[in-house]
Amino acid sequence: MKDRRGSVLGVVETVLRQLDGPRIEHSDRNVDRLRERFDLTPFETDLLVLCAGCALVPEVATRVNGRPTFGFALAHLPDGHLDATSTTRPLRSHRLLALAPGSTVFEAALTIDERVLAFLLDITTLDEHLVPFTIGLPTETVHLTVLQTAVAERVGRSLSRVHAVQLHGGDARSRLAVLRTNAAQHDISLLRVRASALALPAVELEFVQRLVEREVMLGNVLPIIELDLADGPEIARAVRMFVDGLVVAVAISAPDTLPLRRSSTAFEVPLASAAERYDLWTVALDGRDLGVDRLAQQFRLEPAQIADLAATVDDETTFDELWTSCRDVSRPRLDDLARKVEPIATWGDLVLAAPATATLHELVHQLEHRHKVHEQWGLARGDQRGQAITALFHGPSGTGKTHAAEVIARAAKLDLFHIDLSQVVDKYVGETEKRLRRIFDAAEQGGAVLLFDEADALFGKRGNIERGTDRWANVEVSYLLQRMERYHGLAILTTNAKDALDQAFLRRLRFVVPFAFPDVKLRTELWQRVFPSDVPLVGIDPERLARLQLTGASIKNVATRAAFHAAHERSAVGMNHVMTAARSEFAKLEMPFPELEMRAAGRA
Repeated sequence: MKDRRGSVLGVVETVLRQLDGPRIEHSDRNVDRLRERFDLTPFETDLLVLCAGCALVPEVATRVNGRPTFGFALAHLPDGHLDATSTTRPLRSHRLLALAPGSTVFEAALTIDERVLAFLLDITTLDEHLVPFTIGLPTETVHLTVLQTAVAERVGRSLSRVHAVQLHGGDARSRLAVLRTNAAQHDISLLRVRASALALPAVELEFVQRLVEREVMLGNVLPIIELDLADGPEIARAVRMFVDGLVVAVAISAPDTLPLRRSSTAFEVPLASAAERYDLWTVALDGRDLGVDRLAQQFRLEPAQIADLAATVDDETTFDELWTSCRDVSRPRLDDLARKVEPIATWGDLVLAAPATATLHELVHQLEHRHKVHEQWGLARGDQRGQAITALFHGPSGTGKTHAAEVIARAAKLDLFHIDLSQVVDKYVGETEKRLRRIFDAAEQGGAVLLFDEADALFGKRGNIERGTDRWANVEVSYLLQRMERYHGLAILTTNAKDALDQAFLRRLRFVVPFAFPDVKLRTELWQRVFPSDVPLVGIDPERLARLQLTGASIKNVATRAAFHAAHERSAVGMNHVMTAARSEFAKLEMPFPELEMRAAGRA
């Protein structure tokens, strides 16, 4: 620092000696860099150096009549030109100097910008005005797969040819790791710009653009702008305006590419493959047997995440504990598009026909053993669609479709997200597809169980194209089919009207599970199980109650209502309470209560 100050002051002294005289050549490495990078004229360079001297040593200001002004510089420095402090020239356009307000251009005091002075003195800093718009780099070690490293090399070659490089796909940490690897290879510093902070009025956005450009020109800097799934169209629009207005190269990290007016190249950052994840887990866990094959298949974690999780493992860690940690790390953010369901139901809570129960068990077995079948045995090698597990649960309301999804999620130790498709479908062209993309992209990392309710809202029979909206509806269905076939988790669709679904769609599902209206035998079993063991009962007749044609959900409603009646009377739950509750349930469903049949059953 002391040497740098002396060097700068030496140049200042040279400039002072040439006042009212011929030009004297001077040189300092950082002064020379400023002259070259900002294309300054000799006069502009001398003016900048003079202002630096005034900031560093008060006596210098005395030698220039108390303050450096543009008028003084024109009168006393050689090769002066009138446009040196115009807003179109570098001193003003890149904010190397500032003019004091309230005076004419010739009389205004000139001051060197603090960031520029720090550059001359080799002080590493960031303009205070940029701090709210930037994010620090993480301290974690960069880990990349072979394919991701190849992308980093291609990014470096492209930055010299195009205005913007766009990285998409993968996850945010992987995209950032690619850029950090490229930066290390080319001795570049990264400046992370906060995308959400760019939603500004045009004048303020232009101010930030110029500051970022100055950072790039002061040093070997690459600005990167990072968007994630939560950023809406307003943020994306602001980023496009910001990037299109820059005159320096920039990198964009986002789930999808942005349409830019300037030249750009897009690179997809591939997720680590299951085989790569298996190798990473094996090395990170030092050969400990903690179900690495299942972890690698289920959770699409990146190298850095695997390293972080492995670092928490000790000799006492169990497979279930590590699985839970992986699930927590990869849990998607779907708050506005889906409702997370905490699965509490077990196999013992399901009352279904035997074939349906057997199919659900098979579905769970496929979730557990797909790594062996797909990867080790190679049955889906080269065909990502062959790895998708999709199911349709169809049947009347209240027959246990959502309940069964809970059982599966709990058995597979996976998160369950409930998506109401009637709310996802949007009347505006393209919006439904965007929402579906967000759902699948967010859930992909952890392979969560996605339960799409009211499937017929989107998957209804696709008719002939008669209106413009029909074409887009077909596009949305096709997009969903493609994403389901590529999704490595489990997607469950539910509907009350299977006949309304397109047969072409049904053929592409792996499982179609019927949830029929329960017959007398199943209703008897439901009544036998509906009351927990702690509920006091007296005279309850499950076989008689099974004559009531109710679904499992309605039977649960009746039991709960009957329990409240009994609690109010401070008595055990009896048939009178259940019958009263059943009449209310039938009235709610707008169905006639079978009075005669129930009386006959009671006398039998």
